[in-house]
Amino acid sequence: MIVAGLTMCHLLLGGVLLGAGAEHDPFAGAVEVRRFSFESEEDLDYDEFPDDWTRRKGENFPAYVGTAIDGTRGCDGGRSLRFDVNGGQAAQYSPPIHVDALHSYVFRGRIRTQLLEHDAAAFSVSFLNHKRQRIERRMGRPVTGTHAGWVETRIGPAAPPPATRFVVVGCHLLRGRESDIRGAVWFDDLWLGRLPQLAIESGFETHFVPRDRPIRIVTRASGLDPGHSFRLHVQMESDAGRTVAREVFDLEGGPPAVGATAGDDAAGAARRPIRAEWPLPAQEHGHYRVRAGLERDGIVILEQETSFAVMDFVDQNGRGGFGWSVEAQAGGMATRELAEIAAQSGINWLKYPLWPTVHAEDALSSVRTSELLELLAHRRIRAVGLLDAPPPAMREKFARDWTGISEVFTLSPEFWKASLDPVLARYSSNVQHWQLGGESDFSFVGLQRLPEALRTVKREFDRIGRDTRIGVPWDWNAPLPDAGRSPGAFFALSDRKQVSPDEFAERLRQGRAAGQPRWVVLRAVSSEDHSSAERSADLVRRMVAAQIGGAEAAFLADVFDEDRGLLRANGAPTPLFLPWRTAALALQGAEFLGALHMPQGSTNHVFARGGEAIVFVWAAQPGTERMYLGENVAVTDLWGRRQAAVFDPRTGSHVLPVGPVPHILRNCSEPIVRWQLAVRYENGRASSSTGDHQDAIVGINSFPQGVSGEVKLNVPGDWEAKPDRWSIQVAAGEEFRLPVYLTLPPNATLGVETSSIDFEIVADRPYKFRVHHPYQVGLGDVEIEVADRVLEDGRLEVEQTISNKIEPVEVLDLRCSLFVPGQKRQTLVVTKLGRGEDRKFFHVPDARALQGQELWLRAEQIGGNRVLNYKWRVGENRE
Repeated sequence: MIVAGLTMCHLLLGGVLLGAGAEHDPFAGAVEVRRFSFESEEDLDYDEFPDDWTRRKGENFPAYVGTAIDGTRGCDGGRSLRFDVNGGQAAQYSPPIHVDALHSYVFRGRIRTQLLEHDAAAFSVSFLNHKRQRIERRMGRPVTGTHAGWVETRIGPAAPPPATRFVVVGCHLLRGRESDIRGAVWFDDLWLGRLPQLAIESGFETHFVPRDRPIRIVTRASGLDPGHSFRLHVQMESDAGRTVAREVFDLEGGPPAVGATAGDDAAGAARRPIRAEWPLPAQEHGHYRVRAGLERDGIVILEQETSFAVMDFVDQNGRGGFGWSVEAQAGGMATRELAEIAAQSGINWLKYPLWPTVHAEDALSSVRTSELLELLAHRRIRAVGLLDAPPPAMREKFARDWTGISEVFTLSPEFWKASLDPVLARYSSNVQHWQLGGESDFSFVGLQRLPEALRTVKREFDRIGRDTRIGVPWDWNAPLPDAGRSPGAFFALSDRKQVSPDEFAERLRQGRAAGQPRWVVLRAVSSEDHSSAERSADLVRRMVAAQIGGAEAAFLADVFDEDRGLLRANGAPTPLFLPWRTAALALQGAEFLGALHMPQGSTNHVFARGGEAIVFVWAAQPGTERMYLGENVAVTDLWGRRQAAVFDPRTGSHVLPVGPVPHILRNCSEPIVRWQLAVRYENGRASSSTGDHQDAIVGINSFPQGVSGEVKLNVPGDWEAKPDRWSIQVAAGEEFRLPVYLTLPPNATLGVETSSIDFEIVADRPYKFRVHHPYQVGLGDVEIEVADRVLEDGRLEVEQTISNKIEPVEVLDLRCSLFVPGQKRQTLVVTKLGRGEDRKFFHVPDARALQGQELWLRAEQIGGNRVLNYKWRVGENRE
């Protein structure tokens, strides 16, 4: 029976139980099932071996590695199980312990190691069926090195598979790349406990919900032992950490299992699963977290967490360069679910490890993988076969000196073809691209025989597949191989060190010249030092850089990493899923056009697809930009929340939010945006001399029809433009040129000034918009730099540096004046400055009073018309 309550007491208790940052120890509420301490009562036959334990035998588990009970080295001064290290592996297993599949289980134990350099010690917990066959194993954290004290390791809570009947605990000495020949390992205080099971229903439909569909959260609890009071607390939080809703359920006993007979005892009936359903109204777009806590007799003994995304579903279009790299098989979810999630994530590529699937102990592994590849192909997602994990028998031949997968593929095909032929035969109908090695395996870099090896692999793969494409991981810091020597090969570029998005973009630009197909590997930053918003912004900027840089494909590494990836093992989305999806769908199949000149200088990148212009925009500080980009502009955040852009009728422009986290402007008019991108000054810069400067405004009609209208140029207030208005009539695709003379005032400051150009035109209908464009004052042939500093006597020292770079050389005489508000100007003369620099110093009293004030330096050419003006605020350029 389930009773839902919403009393204030319950809500407050729920807030305490599930509060942000609360730490919960599931071991505290576990009931003991079995303990092993290796004391005398566990060795009744006095053979120095724990009763009913078994030792693993075989080629890799030699008998000369000694194992026995040590009578003096236990963690409490008593006995322990000791392994003597001697160049091999060893494993000891407990007798089978009866369990059921209705509880979850926790294990803890203590390990002490001595003189281990390569080997390690670890515990395992194996779940067995009624035939005592292992169906699942959980390994604990390995311990190595030398430890004076005991190291506690834990496993669980672990929910056993439905067919579980027994648990076996294992003590292991694991071999490293090299084997230790000395040292010892001790195991002691092994403890197995049980808890109820608590699960939140998991599946594609529960993790990904359309915007207009009500939310339904279903939890299941089992193993609720009689004689206790149980209460279930559930709460939902938004991506900003805000609690959206809470609910509390009183769980009273449990119904008998289906098919239970009258002979079932009350305890067995009470442990049967109890289902609690919590309906909620539809939610806004975003990432949500669901947290559930099971309370027994007023104490929380178990917690579970999952997440879901509210989003608009899309139809896969089959065009795009983004993909996922799955570096370990998705064992926690059904293949159909993975295919469905992939189809809604904006990807068109998926790397998947295929080698282990054919050689796995699970006979259905290859069947499920074939189904996955078929489903991906149906959804127009191209699979890439990841060949990074050879079968253990092959891998062990390189155990002592393994450098990477190149060790395999530089050998004769006779060595590896027997292992790979079944992989190719099963999957080549759906896989054309094959990558040799995981994303961080750079063992092919610098290999002299690389072209020959790639050609050999391709030739062998083409025997079974058709026109296969072979690629390898590649280090960004190494030059790409010559395209002519490795035709058709692709290179997956990545780096062990995380570079900034800007450096990432620069590397892509530099790599264009190589002429090789470039696949790039994207890695998100960790949550340890970055907020969810910062991580999302960083990832999206990398995605934009990959699109701009012309990467043939861009893959997110290790999608199932809960910190840096997009999905949890059961398919639930991480906080990065929606930002990835929103950006990937916006960029899917889009053409990069360039960047707009925005009034406030925000960084932006413009793409086009199917008549729509798409603008990614961000700025260092929150603010707004004002531009007209079309009638139906929508502002979308990275979590998919969309709203119409605010239109200001006074200025005829949209008010667009900007900030450190990118916004995506959708439904922008492609003709208008292309027009704005095309408009520019023919020269765009004028010398520092006074007088008229000839220039022209040029552009192109980007509408699919003829356009007529008026153009008006707006220049800074003390500039003059002749003319400043024009009439235009241009055909579709026709360029236009509007001549203009610009007169700069004597006090025009060196640097960039912003002008704007108003267009009032008629195409399919009337349009009115403004294009902002910078204008450079100074040709760079004569430059002035200023630095200020406070002297010990309190004066302000102003250092002026003038550089003469005129070609051919022109000797300059300059009168330099410093203007300080409320003070008489100071004047110095620069005499006969040829190619090079001249440095002068001005001194002004009371530097503290001048802090933050605007000062003005002016250098006038004596006997010429050059005028250099430089304005700055005191202290703004100091470190």
